[in-house]
Amino acid sequence: MEKNNKPKIAIIGLKGLPAYGGSARAGENMILYLKERFHFVVLNTDTHTQRKTGVYDGVEQVVFKKFFINKLNTLYYYLLSTFYCLFKGGFDVVHVFHVDAAFIVPLLRLRYRVVSGHRARPQFAAKWSSLVRQYFVFMEWLFFKVPADVVTSVSKPVAELFRNRTNREILFIPNGIVFNDAPLPAIDERDYILFASGRVIASKGVHVMLEALNKLNYQGRVLVIGNRSHSPEYSLKLEKMAASLDVRFIDIIKDKQLLMAYLKHAKMFVFPSFHEGMSNMLLEAVSACIPVICSDIPENVQVFDEGEVLFFKTGDAEDLSGRIKYVIENNEAAQEVARKGYDRLRRDYDWQQIADRFASIYHWLIEHKKPLKRGDNSLQG
Repeated sequence: MEKNNKPKIAIIGLKGLPAYGGSARAGENMILYLKERFHFVVLNTDTHTQRKTGVYDGVEQVVFKKFFINKLNTLYYYLLSTFYCLFKGGFDVVHVFHVDAAFIVPLLRLRYRVVSGHRARPQFAAKWSSLVRQYFVFMEWLFFKVPADVVTSVSKPVAELFRNRTNREILFIPNGIVFNDAPLPAIDERDYILFASGRVIASKGVHVMLEALNKLNYQGRVLVIGNRSHSPEYSLKLEKMAASLDVRFIDIIKDKQLLMAYLKHAKMFVFPSFHEGMSNMLLEAVSACIPVICSDIPENVQVFDEGEVLFFKTGDAEDLSGRIKYVIENNEAAQEVARKGYDRLRRDYDWQQIADRFASIYHWLIEHKKPLKRGDNSLQG
């Protein structure tokens, strides 16, 4: 990329663009609105992108080769990204997108001002072994104990939980939506109940949805979209639960417009997750202006109010079945809820506005060259 006068920002943690995971999509959306103001260098691994090192749509991407031991590839990626920044850098700010990369933050701060974001609590996902979950717990402790210069969180409950455990001010900056009117591709399905996620694992609660549908003896079409390879035993459990239902399992959809087409044609979207940071999938479902039923975990309740989506008691299939029945029998009222949710989305979760907050962080760090300490309201907004 030709040299320019834009501040140079390294991005670690997206792993690959175009994005297909929640955090990567959030980063991609942020970059979309800020790439005219900043020179972004996104550090990727070839397990998550088919691109080679180069410049794409005004964004520089550096793509590292994967490690020969697949289970260690994420660790390898974080270390390569750190060495690249320290020895090839020239960055004004480094932005680290994941809690599990907390161990590289002190190293990066030897040379740079660093922003880090708390986006999820993976230690609660059943797919991980006990040892891996302990690693995530330790990384979260390290994230707040030896923090970056500016710390952000997409979760208000997390920000409140850790506010007094760190000497940094924790900035709540939510995920958002990119609104566009691009035409959607044609699909061969209509009028179905939909669940979608990057990964279909137990913490996403698909089994709760299938149990609720079985309680209703539901005869209509059901689509479950997402990668099921991460938890084969759980996948087998879902197939057994779906035996008496008309369920179609679809692999992860990486094409955003295709995913939106499936959302647009759904009768309703069910999101029974047990744990989230702040779900991009939930926002995207509401953006389709369809009725959305979601678990009442704090991370969902912080985003929408009752009357903008329909909440059910987390893990309670009986309560969920009642909500599904309500949507089926009260279409007009359910559509009014969907419209209110969409209005809230337009008002509070537009990425164009959210991206400006990250721009303010970058400029503040470049100008002040110091950490944002607890009680400092310079960047609150």
